[in-house]
Formats: sequence, C-alpha cells, structure tokens
Amino acid sequence: MLYQFLSEQFSEVIDKDKHTLLWSGCGEVRKMCLDEQNVVVKFSYVPEQLVHRHIQQSDFALSRKRTSYKIELTFYQWFHTNPKAGCQIPELIFSSQKNNATCLVLADFSYQGFVQHTDVSMQQHHAILSWLARFHSQFINQSEQIGWQQGGYWHLATRPDEWQRMHHHGLKNQAQYIDDLVTHCPYRCVIHGDAKVANFALDNYLNVIGYDFQYVGGGVGVQDVMLYFTSVFDETSLFNHADRLLEYYLKQLNAHLRINHSTDYVINVINSWRALWPVVWADFHRFLLGWKPDHVKINQYMLEHTNATLAQNRG
Repeated sequence: MLYQFLSEQFSEVIDKDKHTLLWSGCGEVRKMCLDEQNVVVKFSYVPEQLVHRHIQQSDFALSRKRTSYKIELTFYQWFHTNPKAGCQIPELIFSSQKNNATCLVLADFSYQGFVQHTDVSMQQHHAILSWLARFHSQFINQSEQIGWQQGGYWHLATRPDEWQRMHHHGLKNQAQYIDDLVTHCPYRCVIHGDAKVANFALDNYLNVIGYDFQYVGGGVGVQDVMLYFTSVFDETSLFNHADRLLEYYLKQLNAHLRINHSTDYVINVINSWRALWPVVWADFHRFLLGWKPDHVKINQYMLEHTNATLAQNRG
C-alpha cells in the first residue's frame, strides 16, 4: 500500500532498507530516495485490532490512534504554509491520506547534520527547552486552531479506560479537579504533545529540530517540559536538575513572549504556568497508574508533586 501512495507523486522510488515499525504495528518509518531526494517516509495504517502487552484496546482507543496520525499530517501541512521562526521541523515533501492510512514524506534531516541523542548534555537540554519556549510563545492564544482541542496523549478525556483501572483512590477521585486546573487555564498555547527526547534532534551548533506531532494541540507549555524531563531524568536527576531547568525554560519563554505581548500579560502567563508545575506531574501520574502502575517513571519527585496537588484541593 505504501508504494501505491508514493507512485502518485514520484517516478523513482528507492528503498534504503532501513525502517522502524510504528507503535503496535500501526505502520512504519522508512528512509528512502524519491526522485533523487533523501527522505523519511512515515506510513501509518491502523489495523482493526491493536495488540499491546499492557492494555486491551477499546474502540475508543482505536479511534484515538487513527485520529492521531491524521492530526499529524494536517499539522505538517499547516506548518508547511505557516512556518514559525525559530521552530524548525522536518520539511514536508509530500502527504496523502486515504481512509485509515496516511503517508508523510519528509526531508531526511540527518543530511542537514541533525542527530538524535540519548545521552544529553546540559547545553543540549537548554537548546531543546529553548525550542519548546519558542514553539509555545509562537502559538500562545492559538490553542483552538491547531491539532487536538487538548494536546498530549495522557489527558483525562482521552483516557477513560485507564481511569477505570486506577486503584489510587485519592488521585482517581480528584482526577477531574486536576484536569480542570490544566484545561481551564486562561493562558493556553499549542503544545508538542509528545515532547520526549526521542522526538528531537540537534546539530553541532545546538540547533534543534522537533518532529512526531501526533498529539499536538491545546495545552500549557509546562506539560511539554514535564514530559521531556520524564524521558531524560531518573529520580535523582529530577531532584538535581528539574527545578533549575524549569526556571531556564520560563526565562526563555519570558524573553520570547515579550516580543509581542505586554509585561503584565507575560508575568501572568509565567506565574500561571509555574503554579501548574506540580499539577501537570499529578496529571501524568494519574495516566501512568491506569496504564502501567509499576512504570519506572513513577518516582518520589512525581509523588511529591502529586501529594502537593492533592493537598491543595483538600486545603
């Protein structure tokens, strides 16, 4: 089916035999050469029944996964005609969608010197957080225009199955309260929605490129920062680095927002998002407890923020 999509646009299709399977057999990512262009092709086709070792897929979850690939395709199309300064993403070469299948052809950024990293230096953390700050500031007050109404894959409305399975009664009972604090924040932007380290690449000059936008949509910027930290830091590193790096992100956000917004507005955004820092950790904790309650990302740093958020409601 992939080659049927590509034949619509390209006369020469060369497969480089390097591919990665998408989540739960939903397609693949291939490096190819199309009409002498080095590209990465992301092809998705969500089967009728997803197989996952941790969860039993419902029709609701199946629909969410199919929609996520369509959302990503639409975002790349939108960004291609509305580029945002300082927020580099892979160049869109071609896109197509038929029924439950999508095909994205993107420029292979490895030929531009961008490399994925798993062992990330402090300078690289700063660079990725700066990319997120620019992205959020560019999309402030545009949360209803792009992607999901609520971005991210873990928020309460998109995880009813996981909520039902929870055994943490305090967090389960206050899940709606926590969700309301995030979704009703008056200062919203567009978030990446899956801002883990694997979805960023850097060159030797600390330029950053972000990709994988299946869960892009409305939210608050600290949701992306929290998720990024869960992908790079263990418990000890979170206590050592997270709060200081959060302030670095907020400083960068402050600088970018001040270009187009008043001082009072920027202060309100910063204070609002800083206050939501423990809340977004509690919200992600709720998701993990319903999805995989023994997940390695559940640690004392997360628990302390959850307890602070629950105490805030009781108080």
